[in-house]
Amino acid sequence: MIKLMFVHALSSLHAGTGQGVGTIDLPIARERATNLPVVPGSSIKGCLKDTVPDSAEREMVFGKQESAGLLQVADARLLLLPVRCLGATFVWTTSPYLLRRLQRDLEAVQMAGDVPAVPSLADSTARVATGDSLVTVNGKLRLVLEDLDFTASVSEAAEWGKWIGKMLFGEGDSWFAEFQKRFAIVDDKSFHFLAEFATEVTAHVKISDSTGTVDREQGALWYQEALPAETVLVSLLRAEERNGAMDAKAVFKLIAGTTHLQLGGKATTGQGLVRLAIPGGAA
Repeated sequence: MIKLMFVHALSSLHAGTGQGVGTIDLPIARERATNLPVVPGSSIKGCLKDTVPDSAEREMVFGKQESAGLLQVADARLLLLPVRCLGATFVWTTSPYLLRRLQRDLEAVQMAGDVPAVPSLADSTARVATGDSLVTVNGKLRLVLEDLDFTASVSEAAEWGKWIGKMLFGEGDSWFAEFQKRFAIVDDKSFHFLAEFATEVTAHVKISDSTGTVDREQGALWYQEALPAETVLVSLLRAEERNGAMDAKAVFKLIAGTTHLQLGGKATTGQGLVRLAIPGGAA
C-alpha cells in the first residue's frame, strides 16, 4: 500500500548538505538533475520514528540493525514555493512540471481520477486561482513575484487551487479560502529561477566567548540557506507486506497520530517545524 504525504513547513526548513562550495556556506539539499529543493526520506523516517513509543511494533515498522522496517519513505520533493508578491504579500507558487510530477505520484496511490488537467504556459505567463494577488500595470492585470512580472489570468489554476487546498487543509478550514487567494501556477522556466534564487538566505556571525563581540577569525561570517516558511513538499509512503508481519493499515495507523515534526537542522533556533497531511489517514 502506498500513500501520499504533504509536508507543510510552519517555520523555515534547513535540510542541508553539510557544506557548500559557492557563496552559500550551508546550502539546502537539491535534486541532482533538476536542482529543485528536496528533503531526504531518511531524515523524515528517522523523525517519524522518534515520535512513536518504543515497542515491538515500532521496531517492525521502522526496522532495526539486523532487519529492514516495513515503512519506506521517499524523498519529499518541492510542490509549492511561497514567493513574495506585490499584490498579496506572498503566493504559493508551482509550475506545470511539478503538477505533472504530482499527477504521476497520484497514479501510484490511485488518486489520479479527479485531478485537474495541467495547463501549458508560455514563458512569463501565469494562472491564478483568484484575482486577489494581481495588480494593474499599464491597464493590464499582472502577477508580480520578486522582480519578475507575469501576464496572468484566472483559469485552470482555480481547479488546482481547490484540489490542493482540500488535500492540505480540508474544505471546511479557514486556510482553504486563504489558499485560493494565494495560489499561482507560473511557467517552468520562471519557477526554476525562483526555486534557485527565492529561497531564504541568512547571514550568521560567530561571537567570541572571551569578548562577547563578533569573532574576527576567518569563517566567523557565514551564510545559510533554508526553505521559507509555508513551503509545501510531497513524499510517498509505502508499507511493505510480509508474511507474519503487521498489515499495511496497521503500519499507517502507527504513524497516523503524528501531525507535526521537527525536520532538518537548526532546531534550537526554531527551524524545521512542519505539519504533515496524509490524505485518507490510516484508512
